[in-house]
Amino acid sequence: MESKENEERYRLLAENVTDLIGALDMNLNVTYMSPSIARYFGFGPELAIGKQWKDYINTALTPASARIAERKVDEILTLSRQDNLDPFQSWLLELEFNRGDGTTVWTEGRISILRDPDGKPAELVGIVRDIDERKKAEDALKRSESQLRLLSRRVLEVQEEERSRIARELHDQLGQELVALKIEAVSLAERLEDSQLHERAGSVLSLVEQLDATAHRIAVSLRPEILDELGLVRAIQWFAEDFERRSGVSCPVESPVGELSLPKPIATCAYRILQEALTNVWKHAKASQVKIKVSTKDDILFVSIADNGVGVDLKRLSDATSLGLLGMRERARLVGGKLDLRSNRRGKGFVVTAQLPMVEGEDD
Repeated sequence: MESKENEERYRLLAENVTDLIGALDMNLNVTYMSPSIARYFGFGPELAIGKQWKDYINTALTPASARIAERKVDEILTLSRQDNLDPFQSWLLELEFNRGDGTTVWTEGRISILRDPDGKPAELVGIVRDIDERKKAEDALKRSESQLRLLSRRVLEVQEEERSRIARELHDQLGQELVALKIEAVSLAERLEDSQLHERAGSVLSLVEQLDATAHRIAVSLRPEILDELGLVRAIQWFAEDFERRSGVSCPVESPVGELSLPKPIATCAYRILQEALTNVWKHAKASQVKIKVSTKDDILFVSIADNGVGVDLKRLSDATSLGLLGMRERARLVGGKLDLRSNRRGKGFVVTAQLPMVEGEDD
């Protein structure tokens, strides 16, 4: 009596849930389908029970989902024959169903193997849940992220264009005016006979020369001409030498490759990541040496910056919201690359490696 009551309870439970519950024998014949099948297909379970699963899968699912489901079920059948298979293992997959009214609905299904009293596989049981709203939200989020990525890429492009424009203005316009001022200062100093006035004119000349050097340094920091004219490798070598001279930190560059032919966005990305990484070394690492390595493999550019400083807690770093780190990661991601951060093997120092494609990809 109790057994019949339990069976009735389980039957009522299965037939009143909103999720779709189905079962197939090991020959893929439908042995059970809950009444909620009507929500998805528009027909009752009696039209499915006893039929081959593959007879209606191409009608029930969209073509792409039908292929996914067929491959997954074949894989599960193969695994079910293995003696060492975990009896509690299940498989999760997302499928798009065709509804009776012509619309489609995204579902999340979990498939398990039901075993007989001897432990042998007897049936495949699947529970399918409607995730259409969640899927739409995910798709909307992906579209939004894609649009933000394109916006970020355009912002960086405009930023680089503006930097180039300002650098040209500093070099050409301001540079010419400073040269003219220098000529006038020299001429004035030569005409003054009073020693004090001559000395003050000399001070003005020195100030003009300092101003010229400052303008040149700012122009180079905004957009180095060497990057556009001689390429990434030479630009990295020049920046490393300048960093070593300014900071006192040894900065050798290893580059077994010759000059590279790279799209401008890729070269700019690598150069800006190098700038930010060396700035972080100077601010935080307390290092005496930074080794830079430029290499290529399978159309991938690798730029590695390794210091011998105090190192970084990787867990804290992953939780940090450093704009410098976020900027490097975002730059790499926008050109289809990635940034790898790790501690040095010897326990001291830190390594930043940019992996960037050598061919510019198409926009999303």
